[in-house]
Amino acid sequence: MVRLWDTKMALLGFTALLLSACADRQVSQVPLPWDFPLMPGDAALWETLTIEQQRRALAFLSDGSTIRSSLIEDY
Repeated sequence: MVRLWDTKMALLGFTALLLSACADRQVSQVPLPWDFPLMPGDAALWETLTIEQQRRALAFLSDGSTIRSSLIEDY
């Protein structure tokens, strides 16, 4: 019975650790624009972008460009 209790407590501690690590990550607030033609891998890339990058990408997509091209610095 003690081993079961220890296992449950360890699992609970691990879950709390994972949740606290996720708290620092900024969750995407802009939904992926499925109505634009997307390239393979764009959905995964979208989730890694900051909100500012997502908004810039939306502007590029509305002009017929790609998400990846929105990540290139303007000169």
